[in-house]
Amino acid sequence: MASEKLQTYRRKRDFSKTTEPVGAGNETGNRFVVHKHSASSDHYDLRLELDGVLKSWAVPKGPSLNPADKRLAAATEDHPLDYFDFEGVIPEGEYGGGPMIVWDWGVWAPMGDPHADLEKGSFKFRLAGEKLNGGWMLTRLKGKPEDKGRDNWLLFKERDPAMDTEVDILKERPESVKSGRRIEELVAPPAPVKRVKIMPGKAAGAIKGPMPDKVDLQLATAAEAPPKDASGWLHEIKFDGYRTLAFIEAGKTRLITRGGLDWTRRYGDLPEAFAALDCKQAVIDGEIVVLDDDGISRFGKLQDALAEGASHKLVFYAFDLLYLDGWDLRGVELTKRKTLLAQLLAGHINARSALHYSDHMEGDAGPLYGLASEKGLEGIVAKRAKGTYQGGRSPGWLKVKALKTGDFVIAGYTDSEDAGGIGALGLAEWVDGELHYRGKVGTGFDASTMRALLKRLAPMRIADKLDGAPPDVLPVRPTLTARIQYATMTTDGLLRHSVFKGLREVELTTPATQPRKRIISDADLAGIWVTNPTRRLFGKSGPTKLDIAVYYAAVGDYMLPHLFNRPVSLFRCPSGSTKDCFFQRHAFTGMPPTIKVFETKNSDDETRTYISVEDAKGYLALAQFGVVEFHVWGTHERHLDKPDRVIFDLDPGEGVEWRDVVNAAVHLRGELEGMGLAPFVKTSGGRGVHIVVPIKQKLGWKQVHQASSAIASRLAATGRDTFVTLMGAENRKGRIFIDFYRNARSATAVAAYSLRARPHLPASTPIDWRDLESIDSPLDLNYSSLPGLLTTSGDPWAEINESARDLPA
Repeated sequence: MASEKLQTYRRKRDFSKTTEPVGAGNETGNRFVVHKHSASSDHYDLRLELDGVLKSWAVPKGPSLNPADKRLAAATEDHPLDYFDFEGVIPEGEYGGGPMIVWDWGVWAPMGDPHADLEKGSFKFRLAGEKLNGGWMLTRLKGKPEDKGRDNWLLFKERDPAMDTEVDILKERPESVKSGRRIEELVAPPAPVKRVKIMPGKAAGAIKGPMPDKVDLQLATAAEAPPKDASGWLHEIKFDGYRTLAFIEAGKTRLITRGGLDWTRRYGDLPEAFAALDCKQAVIDGEIVVLDDDGISRFGKLQDALAEGASHKLVFYAFDLLYLDGWDLRGVELTKRKTLLAQLLAGHINARSALHYSDHMEGDAGPLYGLASEKGLEGIVAKRAKGTYQGGRSPGWLKVKALKTGDFVIAGYTDSEDAGGIGALGLAEWVDGELHYRGKVGTGFDASTMRALLKRLAPMRIADKLDGAPPDVLPVRPTLTARIQYATMTTDGLLRHSVFKGLREVELTTPATQPRKRIISDADLAGIWVTNPTRRLFGKSGPTKLDIAVYYAAVGDYMLPHLFNRPVSLFRCPSGSTKDCFFQRHAFTGMPPTIKVFETKNSDDETRTYISVEDAKGYLALAQFGVVEFHVWGTHERHLDKPDRVIFDLDPGEGVEWRDVVNAAVHLRGELEGMGLAPFVKTSGGRGVHIVVPIKQKLGWKQVHQASSAIASRLAATGRDTFVTLMGAENRKGRIFIDFYRNARSATAVAAYSLRARPHLPASTPIDWRDLESIDSPLDLNYSSLPGLLTTSGDPWAEINESARDLPA
């Protein structure tokens, strides 16, 4: 029992005087901690969690990453598990009196039987911490007569990639991994910060002038490796967050995104962190992030924090100073700009501060690059030390990813009973609508992941082999995407040294506000009939005609409320080839009898015939006619000339990434809500996003089109470097086109839940605003994934009609 093992520990301490934990519980785990302890002498304590206690050794000289260094490690009494994160000052006069910090922590694993190895005095184990990693060895020393009662060991590092014969990790990393404090800070309060008078005007290249309203950001150019000639470069950690400019003036701070959008309000209390800086005006370049428990920026955690409104988790890492108190510093060399930035931030940074300084190292980037790879960081950014600040993408800044990471389709798997059912995954990549084999990945899994993957992949087995894949790869429907880390790709297109990092998939977490209402009956489902069900669409790797029929049957209860009675255009692909696809706006031969046909006159008083879906039977029957996409008007047939929905199609131009589109959509949501409207959002099924606004049926088409044009112009004015309202690819290069032209009479937009005629059949999917930022790629919402997601999340547009408002004048 752990309680019995802790008797010696408890006997040595007076818990009415010390804040050390008494200890309770018998949990088992695999954590380790290294405490730095200044008692009668400075030393380090290595503690490994085993059998409900922390097995402990005092290491006077501390651990070394150099295998040649053999460090004495004296076994001490077992400590309670609660001691794992203990940090503080043990009172003078008590056992071990003095300050103690958590110097390192993480998890450990034995290389053999830990009990047997400890008994025989030869104990090998692995550490995975923030400072210590890889293989380690504890070997018991033979006792001398004078060592009676002592249990002395030697601790040393094994020879592996985590060793380092040059770096003294104790001097390089003296701080606590828990609080960021050094042990000296626990002895006495830190000395007051000596204020340095900052004189930006004396920096060579500084130009006196007014603070700029906006700044063209300097962007890094992608590079395969750090610069070979390290002289003249400095290197920083590459963060995984939102690039942001902080404009500080008269005690107020504006936080502006890379695209020029003002997100000050969205970041909650974060702007207040800049108020204490000793300046009247400043422009600081940096990145807003959220850190995990290991101090590593994780974009997923940033998304969660913003969705939850948890602004207290946000951290601004400052890495450049562009303007300060009347002086434009963009013409000053980088090292001087960073010196001024450090002086400005001095005294305002600690473990609890929302402001952090992005430090750097000069010379050889090897150690920092290796650390970035080891810790799973994004990579590093190399910058010319004497470089001035140049707007746009520049060779003066280089971004070097730690390892290549890509998303690849899972096209099959190999069978292996010994490995839990799966030996490896067969990977592929879409190129011009066809899948190309990219090799296997067989590492990065544990047993539970293997079992979970097999459970998902086995029902997805198909007969058709993927071209180029070896015979042992069992083919599956290519709908799941894996995130793969790899070293390089060979000339014949195969990945080398690939490691599975997880599935790229969507989780819609927002619960349904209303229960699902059944529209499609069992009788309707039983009546589905298609000829040539195994015919593949859009190439040899594409889905089948039956896949489309099954999808529309599965999502019909959610889709039909947004489709019924609206004029519809059908995009048909009867042959399965994209070159034979066409729009069907009018009645056609053999059309299902329950598809409604109606007549109306256009603006030239000409009679036109249109169609609409009136019931589930007709909807399901359309799969037989090769219907892949549904496009609808923003109105119902019963009030044809009074629109009830306005759509703003955010269409990204060349160079605009998905994350930028999401940011833009979130920004425009706030603007539309400020106009008294209730915007809803869905993916377009491509690279864009549709913002759909329900409106009351009061205005005609011309009025609605004019109003939507005015609103689009007003929206674009909130970010002129981000948005454009003019058609044409040249106009929207690097920007997002706000397409309002779909709000004209007879214009259509792809319907909610409609598939798109592309090889992997993505769907135009309604999403709750809270889930939008969690999507890595809209293509993950497709014919295979979406039906399952809807059963747990429901339709986020269920109340869209009740949210209709008047369009503003």
